[in-house]
Amino acid sequence: MEQVVVRRLKDGTLADYRRAAEASGRSLEAELRDVIERNRPVPVKDTAQLLELSKRLCAMTLKPGGDSTLYIRQMRDAGYGGSGVPDNREDDAGR
Repeated sequence: MEQVVVRRLKDGTLADYRRAAEASGRSLEAELRDVIERNRPVPVKDTAQLLELSKRLCAMTLKPGGDSTLYIRQMRDAGYGGSGVPDNREDDAGR
């Protein structure tokens, strides 16, 4: 667990957080922890990694006007029905 001490807050700041904590039915510490966690900065992603991920995702995506026949055949052969989940029913052709 990490800890931090914050000094030199403006007058009334802690009083406002105490009131908010009381209204939420929790301690001042829990209130401040929640504020810190909700406002945690998002780490910056490496541009090269994002570009590579984008290229891989684009390669997996059917292009507009593309032929979906191969994809549909693969899903059918894998046993997926119209709902996108495997179809466990027996094949009618085998009876």
